[in-house]
Amino acid sequence: MAKAELDILLNKLSGKLSSDDEIYITHRHGKTVISHYPRHKNPKSISPTQKVNSSIFAQVVKQTKQELADPARHAYWQQRYDEYKANLKPSDKYYFTLRGFVIGQLSKNN
Repeated sequence: MAKAELDILLNKLSGKLSSDDEIYITHRHGKTVISHYPRHKNPKSISPTQKVNSSIFAQVVKQTKQELADPARHAYWQQRYDEYKANLKPSDKYYFTLRGFVIGQLSKNN
């Protein structure tokens, strides 16, 4: 990893410069950093438990989209979310969006 002194030229650049480049440009804490492109894990190294969890989450997200597409169910979930926000305690997990709340509630059932 190297720190760039040509900050004026590289100020607007970030990411990979081309598809075959190994150089990656990023900005951190006001400084331009040039490094190797991040190496990602091999997708074959995903454990069976991760595959199961991923498929369960995908099912819950699909179910959530179906629930929120129906106006009656959307109103039901909006009411539950509003009640949840009204009775929130500092120790409770906070969901920032209605979609996140519905995913959290449906995943408890699966």
